[in-house]
Amino acid sequence: MVIYLKSPGPAPSQASPAPRALKMEQRQETFVPHVLPILKGSTVEFPNGDPIYHNVFSLSKAASFDLGRYPRGSSRFVRFEEPGMVKVFCHIHADMSAVILVLDGPFFTSPEPGGSFEIRGIPPGTYTVNAWHERARPIRREVVIRPGEATEMSFAIPLRDKPVGE
Repeated sequence: MVIYLKSPGPAPSQASPAPRALKMEQRQETFVPHVLPILKGSTVEFPNGDPIYHNVFSLSKAASFDLGRYPRGSSRFVRFEEPGMVKVFCHIHADMSAVILVLDGPFFTSPEPGGSFEIRGIPPGTYTVNAWHERARPIRREVVIRPGEATEMSFAIPLRDKPVGE
Protein backbone atom coordinates (compact mmCIF):
# COMPACT_ATOMS: atom_id res chain seq x y z
CA MET A 1 0.00 0.00 0.00
CA VAL A 2 1.12 3.56 -0.71
CA ILE A 3 -0.27 6.78 0.73
CA TYR A 4 0.54 9.91 -1.30
CA LEU A 5 -0.59 13.52 -1.58
CA LYS A 6 -1.45 15.58 -4.64
CA SER A 7 -2.05 19.29 -4.67
CA PRO A 8 -5.11 20.34 -6.70
CA GLY A 9 -3.34 23.49 -7.91
CA PRO A 10 0.27 24.34 -8.62
CA ALA A 11 2.80 22.40 -6.56
CA PRO A 12 3.66 23.97 -3.19
CA SER A 13 6.60 26.34 -3.29
CA GLN A 14 8.74 24.01 -1.17
CA ALA A 15 11.55 22.52 -3.21
CA SER A 16 11.21 18.80 -3.88
CA PRO A 17 14.01 16.61 -2.61
CA ALA A 18 16.42 15.34 -5.22
CA PRO A 19 15.43 11.98 -6.69
CA ARG A 20 17.45 9.21 -5.10
CA ALA A 21 18.72 5.77 -5.98
CA LEU A 22 16.57 2.91 -4.69
CA LYS A 23 16.64 -0.90 -4.89
CA MET A 24 14.25 -3.63 -5.90
CA GLU A 25 16.16 -6.84 -5.19
CA GLN A 26 15.63 -10.28 -6.64
CA ARG A 27 15.72 -12.65 -3.67
CA GLN A 28 14.39 -16.22 -3.45
CA GLU A 29 12.69 -15.71 -6.83
CA THR A 30 10.71 -12.67 -5.62
CA PHE A 31 11.11 -8.93 -5.96
CA VAL A 32 11.86 -7.20 -2.65
CA PRO A 33 10.07 -4.94 -1.94
CA HIS A 34 6.98 -6.03 -3.84
CA VAL A 35 5.71 -2.42 -4.02
CA LEU A 36 8.16 0.46 -4.33
CA PRO A 37 6.94 4.09 -4.34
CA ILE A 38 9.49 6.48 -5.87
CA LEU A 39 9.79 10.11 -6.89
CA LYS A 40 9.79 10.81 -10.63
CA GLY A 41 13.39 11.10 -11.82
CA SER A 42 14.68 8.47 -9.39
CA THR A 43 16.87 5.56 -10.42
CA VAL A 44 16.08 2.04 -9.24
CA GLU A 45 18.77 -0.62 -8.98
CA PHE A 46 17.72 -4.22 -9.68
CA PRO A 47 20.40 -6.42 -8.00
CA ASN A 48 20.22 -10.18 -8.50
CA GLY A 49 20.79 -11.92 -5.16
CA ASP A 50 19.70 -15.36 -6.38
CA PRO A 51 22.04 -18.13 -7.53
CA ILE A 52 20.17 -18.16 -10.86
CA TYR A 53 19.70 -15.80 -13.79
CA HIS A 54 16.87 -13.26 -13.93
CA ASN A 55 15.60 -11.00 -16.71
CA VAL A 56 13.73 -7.96 -15.34
CA PHE A 57 11.33 -6.18 -17.69
CA SER A 58 8.24 -3.97 -17.93
CA LEU A 59 5.88 -3.13 -20.77
CA SER A 60 4.12 -0.40 -18.76
CA LYS A 61 3.14 2.93 -20.32
CA ALA A 62 5.10 4.87 -17.67
CA ALA A 63 8.27 2.86 -18.31
CA SER A 64 9.05 0.11 -20.78
CA PHE A 65 12.39 -1.69 -20.42
CA ASP A 66 14.09 -5.08 -20.69
CA LEU A 67 17.28 -5.52 -18.66
CA GLY A 68 18.36 -8.80 -20.26
CA ARG A 69 19.56 -11.91 -18.45
CA TYR A 70 22.04 -11.39 -15.65
CA PRO A 71 23.57 -13.59 -12.91
CA ARG A 72 23.86 -13.40 -9.12
CA GLY A 73 25.89 -10.45 -7.89
CA SER A 74 25.04 -8.33 -10.95
CA SER A 75 22.80 -5.28 -11.04
CA ARG A 76 20.97 -3.29 -13.66
CA PHE A 77 19.57 0.25 -13.31
CA VAL A 78 16.51 2.10 -14.66
CA ARG A 79 15.71 5.79 -14.31
CA PHE A 80 11.97 6.56 -14.13
CA GLU A 81 11.00 9.85 -15.81
CA GLU A 82 7.22 9.47 -16.18
CA PRO A 83 4.70 9.22 -13.33
CA GLY A 84 2.47 6.16 -13.19
CA MET A 85 2.30 2.51 -12.26
CA VAL A 86 5.09 0.30 -13.58
CA LYS A 87 4.45 -3.45 -13.41
CA VAL A 88 7.72 -5.36 -13.21
CA PHE A 89 8.23 -9.01 -14.21
CA CYS A 90 10.95 -11.60 -14.90
CA HIS A 91 11.00 -13.26 -18.35
CA ILE A 92 12.52 -16.41 -16.86
CA HIS A 93 10.23 -16.81 -13.80
CA ALA A 94 6.59 -16.16 -14.72
CA ASP A 95 5.42 -15.95 -11.09
CA MET A 96 7.75 -13.04 -10.25
CA SER A 97 6.02 -9.65 -10.24
CA ALA A 98 6.24 -6.29 -8.49
CA VAL A 99 4.99 -2.73 -8.82
CA ILE A 100 6.87 0.57 -8.90
CA LEU A 101 4.62 3.57 -8.30
CA VAL A 102 6.31 6.63 -9.83
CA LEU A 103 4.97 9.79 -8.19
CA ASP A 104 5.16 13.49 -9.14
CA GLY A 105 5.53 14.83 -5.61
CA PRO A 106 7.69 14.06 -2.59
CA PHE A 107 4.89 13.49 -0.08
CA PHE A 108 4.34 9.73 0.08
CA THR A 109 4.95 6.72 2.28
CA SER A 110 4.18 3.03 2.70
CA PRO A 111 2.45 2.17 5.98
CA GLU A 112 4.17 0.12 8.67
CA PRO A 113 3.08 -3.54 9.00
CA GLY A 114 0.48 -2.50 11.61
CA GLY A 115 -0.97 0.09 9.21
CA SER A 116 0.33 3.31 10.77
CA PHE A 117 1.92 5.93 8.56
CA GLU A 118 3.37 9.42 8.78
CA ILE A 119 4.32 11.98 6.16
CA ARG A 120 6.37 14.90 7.50
CA GLY A 121 7.19 18.32 6.09
CA ILE A 122 3.97 18.94 4.18
CA PRO A 123 3.47 22.67 3.57
CA PRO A 124 0.10 24.09 4.68
CA GLY A 125 -2.58 23.79 2.02
CA THR A 126 -5.33 21.64 0.60
CA TYR A 127 -4.39 18.28 -0.86
CA THR A 128 -5.94 15.09 -2.16
CA VAL A 129 -4.71 12.10 -0.16
CA ASN A 130 -4.58 8.88 -2.14
CA ALA A 131 -4.49 5.43 -0.54
CA TRP A 132 -3.33 3.02 -3.25
CA HIS A 133 -3.21 -0.78 -3.11
CA GLU A 134 -2.58 -2.96 -6.13
CA ARG A 135 -5.64 -5.14 -5.40
CA ALA A 136 -8.16 -2.34 -4.79
CA ARG A 137 -9.37 0.90 -6.31
CA PRO A 138 -7.58 3.96 -4.94
CA ILE A 139 -9.30 5.78 -2.11
CA ARG A 140 -9.13 9.58 -2.37
CA ARG A 141 -9.93 12.17 0.27
CA GLU A 142 -9.39 15.89 0.56
CA VAL A 143 -7.31 17.08 3.50
CA VAL A 144 -6.38 20.54 4.74
CA ILE A 145 -2.93 20.81 6.30
CA ARG A 146 -2.66 23.63 8.83
CA PRO A 147 0.61 25.07 10.16
CA GLY A 148 1.82 23.45 13.39
CA GLU A 149 -1.01 20.90 13.54
CA ALA A 150 -0.98 17.14 13.08
CA THR A 151 -3.67 15.72 10.84
CA GLU A 152 -4.94 12.20 11.43
CA MET A 153 -6.47 9.98 8.77
CA SER A 154 -7.37 6.33 8.47
CA PHE A 155 -8.27 4.19 5.49
CA ALA A 156 -10.07 0.87 5.17
CA ILE A 157 -8.95 -0.82 1.98
CA PRO A 158 -11.65 -3.27 0.84
CA LEU A 159 -9.64 -6.41 0.15
CA ARG A 160 -10.99 -9.90 0.12
CA ASP A 161 -8.86 -12.98 0.45
CA LYS A 162 -8.53 -14.94 -2.75
CA PRO A 163 -10.08 -18.42 -2.62
CA VAL A 164 -7.64 -21.31 -2.94
CA GLY A 165 -6.88 -21.99 -6.57
CA GLU A 166 -7.74 -18.53 -7.83
